[in-house]
Amino acid sequence: MRKQFGIFRFIYKLYFGIVYLTLGLIMYPFMLIFIRGEKRVRNGIIIKRVWSRIVCWLVFVRPKVVFEKELPKNEPYIFCPNHTSYLDIVMLYLMLPHHIAFLGKAEILKWPIISLFFKRGVDIPVFREDNKRALDCLIPAANELKNNRSIVIFPEGKIPDNVPNMTAFKRGAFALAMEYDIPIVPITFYNNWRLFSDHTDLFGPAQPGVSKAKVHQPLYPKDFKDLLSLRNETFQVIDTELKNYGN
Repeated sequence: MRKQFGIFRFIYKLYFGIVYLTLGLIMYPFMLIFIRGEKRVRNGIIIKRVWSRIVCWLVFVRPKVVFEKELPKNEPYIFCPNHTSYLDIVMLYLMLPHHIAFLGKAEILKWPIISLFFKRGVDIPVFREDNKRALDCLIPAANELKNNRSIVIFPEGKIPDNVPNMTAFKRGAFALAMEYDIPIVPITFYNNWRLFSDHTDLFGPAQPGVSKAKVHQPLYPKDFKDLLSLRNETFQVIDTELKNYGN
C-alpha cells in the first residue's frame, strides 16, 4: 500500500510540475510585454494571480483562509509566513489582496520564467551567502514599504528539513519593521507540506486538497521593546497555532 501511495505522489508531483511549467511558458510572452515600465508591478502581480489561480484549479487545490482582522489594502505590511512548501508562494497570491513583493533567494535569478519577476523589479532577490549583499536587499524592500507596498518575507529563510517544525527566524523582516514602524503580520500555513512536499523528495507527501491558512492580527513594533521580542512573538504566534492544529 505504501508503495502505491508513493507512486501516486510521484505522478501527482510530475503532473503539478507539468501544469506549472506549461502555464508559465504560455504566459511568458505576456510577461515580456507587460512587465515593464511604470505599470510593471501591477501587471506582474495580475499575471502571478492568474497563473496561481489556474494552477490551483488544474491541480485540484483550493485555499481556505481565516483572517483574524481585516487588513486595509492601501496600508503596507510585512507578511511573515512559516515556509513548508513551494505551494506557499502560489497560495499567497490567492490569499492576499495586497500588492506584495517577495524577498526570495537569489538562486531564483537562474531559474527559467519566474526569474523575470526578480530581474524587472516586481520581486527582490536575497543573496544569502553574502552578508553585505543580503543586507543590501533590505534597501529596495524599504523603498517598497515607503510606497505603501507590502512585502513577504519567509523569516526562516528556507523550507526547513523537518517540516512542519520551524527553524529559528532571521532578523531581516524584524529589522525593517522596527526601523520603519511597519506592522508584522504572521501567517500560519497548516498543511501545505502535505499537499506538496519538497520537490526533490519524489515520493514525499503530495495530493489534491484544501490549503489551510490563518492570517493573524498585526504585531506593531511600538508594542515591543526591541527587535528580538518582536521576532520571538512572531515565532510564538505561528508555533502555537501549528501545535494547536496538531500537525
